[in-house]
Amino acid sequence: MLPSICTRNSYRILTFLVVFIFSNLFIISCKEEEGDDPIPAPVINSIDPTSGPVGIEVTINGSNFSETPSENIVSFNDEKATVISAAVSRLVVEVPASASTGNVSVTVNGQKASGPVFTVEEETGIEFDCTQNEITSSTTWEDVESGDKVDYIIKCAISVKNNALLTIEPGVIIQFEGEESGIFTSDGGGLKAIGTEDNPIKFVGTSETAGIWKGVYFASTNPENRLEFVEIKHAGRTASSQSGVKGAVQLSSKANSKGSIVDCTIGDNDGYGIFITENSDLVDFENNVIQNNTLSPVGIDFNQIRKLDDGTDYVNGNGQAYIEVFNSILEEDATVLDVGLPYRFTENQKYYIEKGLVIEPGVTFEFASGAGLRLGENAVDCSLSTGTINATGTVDKPIIFKGFSDGKGSWLGIGINSSSPENKLIYCEISGGGAAKIFNASKLNANITLQCESKVKIQNTTISQSGGYGIYMLDEDAVLDEFQNNTLKDNEEAPVYIHFNQSDQLDETSSYAEENGKAFIEVEGEDLIDNDLSISALDVPYRINVSNSGREVYVEKAITIEAGTILEFETGAGIVLGSPGVDCIPTTGSIKAIGTAENPIIFRGANEGVGTWLGLGFNSSTSLNELMHCQISGGGSKQMYNAGGRGNLVIHCKGNLKITNSTIKDSGGWGVDFVQGGNSLSESDNTFENNSSGDIATQ
Repeated sequence: MLPSICTRNSYRILTFLVVFIFSNLFIISCKEEEGDDPIPAPVINSIDPTSGPVGIEVTINGSNFSETPSENIVSFNDEKATVISAAVSRLVVEVPASASTGNVSVTVNGQKASGPVFTVEEETGIEFDCTQNEITSSTTWEDVESGDKVDYIIKCAISVKNNALLTIEPGVIIQFEGEESGIFTSDGGGLKAIGTEDNPIKFVGTSETAGIWKGVYFASTNPENRLEFVEIKHAGRTASSQSGVKGAVQLSSKANSKGSIVDCTIGDNDGYGIFITENSDLVDFENNVIQNNTLSPVGIDFNQIRKLDDGTDYVNGNGQAYIEVFNSILEEDATVLDVGLPYRFTENQKYYIEKGLVIEPGVTFEFASGAGLRLGENAVDCSLSTGTINATGTVDKPIIFKGFSDGKGSWLGIGINSSSPENKLIYCEISGGGAAKIFNASKLNANITLQCESKVKIQNTTISQSGGYGIYMLDEDAVLDEFQNNTLKDNEEAPVYIHFNQSDQLDETSSYAEENGKAFIEVEGEDLIDNDLSISALDVPYRINVSNSGREVYVEKAITIEAGTILEFETGAGIVLGSPGVDCIPTTGSIKAIGTAENPIIFRGANEGVGTWLGLGFNSSTSLNELMHCQISGGGSKQMYNAGGRGNLVIHCKGNLKITNSTIKDSGGWGVDFVQGGNSLSESDNTFENNSSGDIATQ
């Protein structure tokens, strides 16, 4: 019998409701599942080391570990291990005593990751008796285990002293365990570890973790102290309170220690590969490999810098890609080699050069903000130093001096206080100096400062980005010797600060015009009383200021000025032939300025306008006084001689001047004025313009 229509409809409705309810429950369930964050499973990427005896520490690298040690279940071939420390991506565990060779696994929140195989090795080697950790009689450690097996296990600091010698034979492998373990010499004790290329000696940690043991520390002058064909790894705990630094091999800072390091591999250590302190003597150092240390390959005292060789590999994988230089005094002659890395002077102090410093092509010196190089002794000014600096690079391998921070004024610069002919800066790049004064008497900052009677040869060198001047001639007796083909650019102040008598030391082959803060050579107006002066035309003007006493430049010698030269004068400045306070006594001083129509010689004020500087005064009867194709403008700011005279040109007493083809304008007085009688002017083909009192005064 068929169900009625009503019954069928009820059935359909009931079916629809059931489907609807279950569908919504399914959707809600799915949404709830989509909203939950599943707990990620742990992942093992690597283990370090992959083999070793029971009891050593193993580092497990991976992800999704718990930061709570007890929440990580670590097993070595199903034998549970102790977790020493835990991080999300790193676990440090101890291989359990019952472990056997097999996979390492990590279980977190019930989820298990299986990793590489760890090979359990039978523990070998003789454990050193740490209750007798001082070696006071000569001892030899032989290679007692074959192959790559450990010969000796050291869990403490061994001290070799009382003139005893510890000799380690080729092939010996020493495993150090614990942060206090290491080998130290003192009180005449010595360490002689000489392996061979085929059978090196190895000093390693119980795991491949940098800094798991201290290292080797020489604090004696025993002549047998030597590491040759030795591998030193995993060291670098702070060796002692004397040095206060981390390093795999150290020579003591307080003892006159001595040691040699030859054909060694020093790597994977915490801190410096090698640390050489001020009183130590690095006797032989060559052909080493220093790599993958967390700090610099070498930290070294300035006085020891000569001991580094260019046959050693310093470059690969060290945390600080430079040789770090400490302390401040070079007390021995030194030649610095290009080792493939910069030398970085990291202490904020002046590094004093008391002996001869020779820097080879390609070397880079980098300086902290308060660091710089200074010839001479600390706090001794104008007592000429025996120190010298010879930095002679090549066009392909320039020598670089710079701050290790970019920008102007990022280090002190170079201070020269020596008259030695060996002082040379050739094919160098000197940038970023001038952070502060380099000498006690300095008024100004510069990349290079010359003091007293110092002398330096500078050629083919770029001097840039000083926080002050490119070159600062602190004293008028200093000499730029054979200054040629240099580029001075982008310095905060002028490219060069000199005294008037040093104007002939600059050459026209050098470039001074590029982006310096002051587009001129700044000249301090000292009197010219000792030597004749020949001034070359540069690509910037010479700007002459008043002297320290606040007056014009007095000239008692001969000045020759080259065509195209521009001389600018600050207010109150000028050039006067004669001696201060001496009138009507003709002098031997002279000015000969012969320009051309295309390259006139220009005398003008630093400021534009009428009467902005003193002018040129002639109190000399010599026929050498001649101005040809010159432009003289803006003089006559005030009376020149005691007896009077105001103009661009003032001829005094028996003064003599020949002027032709020149322009004389914008004087605050006469174009040409005369003072007292007997003077002589020969002029022709000149142009006079806008002179306040007139062109030529009557005599």
